[in-house]
Amino acid sequence: MKKTWLLLIFLLCLFPVSKTNAWTYGEFISCDGLNPRPKITFKTSYGELVHDLSTPQREIQSQSLHTPEKGFFTAGLATLKTASSIWLKSVEIRKLDKNHTCIMPKEIEISFMYKDPVIYVSSEYDHNSCQFSLILRHEQTHQRINKLTLEYFLPLIYKTIKKTIKEVRSVKVPSPEHAQEGMKLLQKYYTIKLTPIIQEYEKARLAEQKKLDNLTNYTMENELCKEFNRKHPEKPIFKQGVKPLG
Repeated sequence: MKKTWLLLIFLLCLFPVSKTNAWTYGEFISCDGLNPRPKITFKTSYGELVHDLSTPQREIQSQSLHTPEKGFFTAGLATLKTASSIWLKSVEIRKLDKNHTCIMPKEIEISFMYKDPVIYVSSEYDHNSCQFSLILRHEQTHQRINKLTLEYFLPLIYKTIKKTIKEVRSVKVPSPEHAQEGMKLLQKYYTIKLTPIIQEYEKARLAEQKKLDNLTNYTMENELCKEFNRKHPEKPIFKQGVKPLG
């Protein structure tokens, strides 16, 4: 027994413990271990689709982000806005010791949605004309593509955010007074991780839209109405008193 005590005293002499270098309780504790499952709420919406049939062609053209193919002009348009956000809806602040505090999200709300979807059809066209029906159908297809692309990517976005939150469920800050800094750090991290999948979504959506907006398809649609108008000369293309566009 005496030899054991002598050995312990010898070891303490070799490795002196000072107050400045001592490990504290807060340094050993993982905040993630204290917060294994923050609640995730995922919200989405396609917005309420509006049909605008009162805007003149020139104004529709000015709103379009694309230059029309040579020999064509923009008489219809499908627009919307994409909105996304990450919100730490509620957090728990747990002080470990005087130098370490855990900031742990209890509930995280993610939203990824469409806002203000609108279909424009030039106001000059008679509503019984082939051109009106064709433009309306074309722009409805654009909005349908938007909806299908969002439906495809929603599970991928949700999977990415779940993985991200699992990897970093909380952060340490020096004290409860630094809680806002910790929350901002968490939100920044989540946003950075989510950005690449949203960028992929935008690329995919635009690529699908280009399959509809191209010279081949425009020409085919134009020929359809030319043939219809040839067979039905009694049906007006434009409203009474309106000059042909172009």
